[in-house]
Amino acid sequence: MPSEDSVLRDGASNGGQTGSGGLPAPLRHFVDRLDELRSAEVVDMDQVGRILVELAGDEEFFGPLIAQLPSGSPGSRWLIRPERGPRLVLVHRPEGVMGYTHSHRYWVGIAPVRGVETHQRWDAVRHAGGQAELSLADERALLHGDVATLVPPRDVHNHGHVAGSGPSPYSLILLGDDMLRFDREEYDPERGTWRELAPGDPGRDNR
Repeated sequence: MPSEDSVLRDGASNGGQTGSGGLPAPLRHFVDRLDELRSAEVVDMDQVGRILVELAGDEEFFGPLIAQLPSGSPGSRWLIRPERGPRLVLVHRPEGVMGYTHSHRYWVGIAPVRGVETHQRWDAVRHAGGQAELSLADERALLHGDVATLVPPRDVHNHGHVAGSGPSPYSLILLGDDMLRFDREEYDPERGTWRELAPGDPGRDNR
């Protein structure tokens, strides 16, 4: 697994470069810059976060896409989705809706385009029988211009909207690879439980 501070180059394991052919100009520019970062010996997650924030700042591009998502219910739209390697999705969670706590087994970045995205990272110790010890390691209210990045093994997290925190979020989620190819875990901090997510199991969306 990648370290907390840097990620080994992933081109050989994920089928090569992300590819930008046929994408709209803002996404094409983003993919080209991301591929430059991935060509290094290690991927600088701070730099990945910066280019994700820059992309999230393109209101002219994202405004029409946000208008197509339902405002009162969860919704998402894939923007970049290769067979392997980094992929990008625009996600909306409505008032008071948070996602389930989960792991990715690969690096991930989250940056709001609009609204307030509450991001929580957890320290988790799993036990046999489905019991888990979970403690909140970090909680941030992400605003436009903010970003959160995670790499395994400290990638147990959840995010979405907390009622009363501000407008519900429309956020970019950048995944380092197809998480459905990996064994992962899903957690319930309130009950102190966990369960395995086999490859192909997306888990529960919202709680």
